[in-house]
Amino acid sequence: MQINAKGLIKLIDKIYDKTSKISFSTYGDDFLRYFGEYAEIIHELGTEIETLKGRNKRLDKLVLVDDGTLQNWEFEFKDLDEDTLKKSWGYNNLKSAETGKIVDSFIVYFGNPDNCDETVDIGRSIHFAPIIKYFQKMGLPEKLKNIEEKVRNNEKVDIFDELTLIFVTLSAHDKDKQETLNRVCDVLKEVDYIDNFRRKVIDSLIAFQIENFIDSQKERDRLNRVVDMQMSVEELFKQVFLEDEYDKGFDEGYDEGKNEMILNLLKKSASIDFIEDVSGCSRGHILKIRNQNFAGK
Repeated sequence: MQINAKGLIKLIDKIYDKTSKISFSTYGDDFLRYFGEYAEIIHELGTEIETLKGRNKRLDKLVLVDDGTLQNWEFEFKDLDEDTLKKSWGYNNLKSAETGKIVDSFIVYFGNPDNCDETVDIGRSIHFAPIIKYFQKMGLPEKLKNIEEKVRNNEKVDIFDELTLIFVTLSAHDKDKQETLNRVCDVLKEVDYIDNFRRKVIDSLIAFQIENFIDSQKERDRLNRVVDMQMSVEELFKQVFLEDEYDKGFDEGYDEGKNEMILNLLKKSASIDFIEDVSGCSRGHILKIRNQNFAGK
């Protein structure tokens, strides 16, 4: 199937967007550290905002961190220009007004960092100074070589290595994506000790990349024998992101929203450990909800 240039950009943007959001919710504090930020996430918040014109918009990721501020994380593949910065600035103002809290803006930029500095400098002000994470400057190809060396030496890969395996193909030039995916799958073929849920996330995201970056069906089939896509990325996105179930922030329905989110996760057979991580609620509270709703099942 032929895809025009506009359609291709939209497709690639979707791949980067879904991969980033799912990885953020899965890895939490470790995702922040991977990108050089060391705050601790208290909980993830609802991303929906209503503009002055009454239209609903969504931030990419919004979290309350341990210093009491909010962090707005945006993932951008298209040009980092004045419109992008204006959008983030507007979102920050709306969320700050809604919650009464300071909102700091982080932009993970997947495009070419050349010629962006001037735009970013122009966009900064005393009230708005977004922190830009230039993806192509993170040295992911070199990090993949280090992971391959670890595997050859029978050393275990760590959490940051897992994130590199998820993201390294996205940092490669188009002509190198197939080779990079082959190398990632070679690593995953040798690694069998990653936490079950995180491995499900990694496999599903890598299978998503295989589906979109590998032209040959024969090659796709070969690589997919390494990764086990237990659920589609869309299903995984709903389970991990839970846009409609996340609490809306600081309103009176907060506890009710949390309980509904926990109940929905239990219905999806998510583990208690995972629910504890994403909800911020105690294990005892989660077990109480399970017992109230699934007694005798």
